[in-house]
Amino acid sequence: MISKTPKFWENKYHLLTFALYPFSIIYYIFFKLNSFLQKQNRRKLKLKAICIGNIYLGGTGKTPLAHKIFQDLKNNRKCCVLKKFNKNQDDEIKMLRQKTTLFTPKTRLSGLLHAEKNGFDTVILDDGMQDYSFNKYKSILCIKSDVGFGNEFMIPAGPLREPLSSIKNYNIALINGNKCELIEKKLRKIHKDIIIFYSKYTIQNKAKFLNKKFLAFSGISNNDSFFRLLKFNNLDIKLTKSFEDHHSFTNHEIEYLLNICNQQKLNIITTEKNYHGIPCQYKDKISYIKLKLEINNFEKFLNEIN
Repeated sequence: MISKTPKFWENKYHLLTFALYPFSIIYYIFFKLNSFLQKQNRRKLKLKAICIGNIYLGGTGKTPLAHKIFQDLKNNRKCCVLKKFNKNQDDEIKMLRQKTTLFTPKTRLSGLLHAEKNGFDTVILDDGMQDYSFNKYKSILCIKSDVGFGNEFMIPAGPLREPLSSIKNYNIALINGNKCELIEKKLRKIHKDIIIFYSKYTIQNKAKFLNKKFLAFSGISNNDSFFRLLKFNNLDIKLTKSFEDHHSFTNHEIEYLLNICNQQKLNIITTEKNYHGIPCQYKDKISYIKLKLEINNFEKFLNEIN
């Protein structure tokens, strides 16, 4: 399957936006009811829960940020990463398990209580801002500068998991990509004290891929952004193949891609996340990009979450 964000999610005045808006109202009512009920029994924790979230449906860079924060806190604190178990996100779970101390509970609250019982003083949550069953120490809003908040409607009329007003629940906003004054203005209109940082991805193993021709494939929330990053870094990408986010690759699909590469004399490359989702017998035939998340004013960023 090919994953594409609906075009009308960028347009406030599209016919489908108006047609689906009543369903967004129903979604909003259930969202507010659920959050109200959870807040009635919200659990206070002794440990510090640093929650990385988003309001835009899909990938905004939460998992790489969870890994980066863990790497920088683990030497001074007993910390771990918590990601609620979801069999459809097995690729991210495998990647985090290799790089962090990871818990994947059925509920976030049970995982937090388990971490607290076992002496952890800091837990980094990969997602969870829409979970009101526990108190957060610090909350980080991840945003892609090229999509922002779309048409600013909640699903299904738009891409938002919760209303824009929920920005007031976040302490920090991390915008990945180019500086965007429009997004900054929107953030500060809702939450004047929110602290804004910018980040970007750099390719760590770039030299390995220069002077070669590639077929690039990925199954992430925004495949085009991955392909643009490769081309921006002067990798010679001849063909691209897109799949849905968290796609579980079959032997047939990988064989198909490898056959194309053999016929056209191409190498094959994918994301690190997708590499963890391909069958083991093909891993020595496929390369993956190692990305490094760089945050501007990183020391200040760390001070804000300490």
